[in-house]
Amino acid sequence: MMSGSAWAAQPPTPVHGQEGQDAPWVVTPQELVDTMLDMAAVQPGERLLDLGSGDGRVVITAAQRGLHAVGVELGAGLVTMSRERAAEAGVADRTEFVQTDLFEYDFAGADVITFFLLPELTIRLRPVFFDLRPGTRIVSNTWDMRGTEEDPEARGWDPDETIVLDPCPGFCSAHAWTVPAKVEGVWRLADGGELELRQRYQMVEGELRTAGRRITLQEGRLDGTVLSFRAAGIRYRAEVDGSAMTGTADQAAAWRATHQP
Repeated sequence: MMSGSAWAAQPPTPVHGQEGQDAPWVVTPQELVDTMLDMAAVQPGERLLDLGSGDGRVVITAAQRGLHAVGVELGAGLVTMSRERAAEAGVADRTEFVQTDLFEYDFAGADVITFFLLPELTIRLRPVFFDLRPGTRIVSNTWDMRGTEEDPEARGWDPDETIVLDPCPGFCSAHAWTVPAKVEGVWRLADGGELELRQRYQMVEGELRTAGRRITLQEGRLDGTVLSFRAAGIRYRAEVDGSAMTGTADQAAAWRATHQP
């Protein structure tokens, strides 16, 4: 949900489109809520965090799917409304609504993060998201993390997937990312070769140096902790675990590599 400012001690009933500190509160259509959760491939027992949770519908829908869901919302009236709606839906025990500034909340521990925020807030959150645990799934309503012309990092973080609903229920687009492992640098292969990687979010470039050959990598990409690339026509795939990776290759033995400090 896109949401806004704190309310007085006796908060008025929130209304669609009301102004807030950072953004107006605008309701996300239920069709898009369902699409966003499907894109995140949510599973019962996981922890979902919705930033700017508004009237709580993402949190409540996630709880109805068996997740423990937390909404972070600055507006007191919206928090009150959300708690009432969660109780009416019978999911109060699987939901939590926290009244605070989302930039003061710790995102660690979330399996899935959803949000509907204006572009400038989305871009401010980009480095925070990138530092989360690899494999964390992120889904946004409408705006992505590519950046703007005014943004010094305009070649931003491309979505892994975008879905546009047709017919459009009011807001139509959802974007999904999976936080990638950090692989930038030189990796020493067990056979004495080296893998030099350059990373921009989930996209990877670099060079494989082995047996006196220098091979430019192609189609390098990270899907959470899984790195894949092609070199000299051979497809490589590896699971990244901190400073180590263990991989396989087409028609070749398994391989290992360690990150060089």
